[in-house]
Amino acid sequence: MGELFRRLAAFAPLEEYRYVGLGSVWFADFSLYHKSLGIADMVSIERATGSKARFEANRPFNIQMKFKPTTQALPELDWNKRSIVWLDYDGVLSVDVLLDARLVGSSCRSGSIIAISVNAGRADEVTAFEDDRNGPTALERFKVTFGRERVADKIADDDLLGKRFAKLSRSMILSEIEEAVARRNGQGGPKCFFNPIVSFSYKDDAPMTTIVGVLYDEPERENFERCHFGELDFLKDGNELVDIEVPKLTIKEIRYLETQLPLAAGHDLQIEGDIPQREANSFVKLYRYLPNFATLEV
Repeated sequence: MGELFRRLAAFAPLEEYRYVGLGSVWFADFSLYHKSLGIADMVSIERATGSKARFEANRPFNIQMKFKPTTQALPELDWNKRSIVWLDYDGVLSVDVLLDARLVGSSCRSGSIIAISVNAGRADEVTAFEDDRNGPTALERFKVTFGRERVADKIADDDLLGKRFAKLSRSMILSEIEEAVARRNGQGGPKCFFNPIVSFSYKDDAPMTTIVGVLYDEPERENFERCHFGELDFLKDGNELVDIEVPKLTIKEIRYLETQLPLAAGHDLQIEGDIPQREANSFVKLYRYLPNFATLEV
């Protein structure tokens, strides 16, 4: 994500951007983007008002806190500043998530990034159906929750589970942002675009999926093109979906593989011993972005 955000310098210096996120008690993303990108204007939205004292005690730097639901906090922000908005929800797709997507799509200034993450395990309506099999099917409940105008006729029950639910979630979020942009264009002014850049799937306690895109006005199309997102190594193959699988390797195995990286053109990775090919391939794709850590033996 940080590599994507860095490319926004084609629009304006990153120090002039604001970062809006859902910090949690660790504020890991805030610390990273403040230190690596120089962003000082940061807003964290937290709905767990009962833990306000704990969040304040753990808040690094001068982060502005909003202790209220996103549906209330986002409309209160001043959207005249270019923004990096990463709404990293713990839960699955909901009507509130779509309302937030529409709000940021309607409000963000040209040159902003919008990223939205949701749990992609299963729709809540599947659990509700399993608890009450005498009632409506999971799909019928899903259509009632979101409205039939948001749910395509071709959607089936299997689309509410696993990877298919992840794809459906991303599609519905994107549709909501695109609808907001269409309404925005109907109000006059420069024509606005939302260009999806990449989607991620990964596992963080639960299966998660993220959609990321850039919103820009027609006069700044050249700035968008100068971002050269396609040159990022995880996007060079034109992959719209990047499936992040953290390799399971020992420190010794990692050090051995690192001696060959980056691979020269036309060269293949050499593997010794019992290093699994699948894990080695995953490492080659992700090694620049894996966290550094040390193992202590006592």
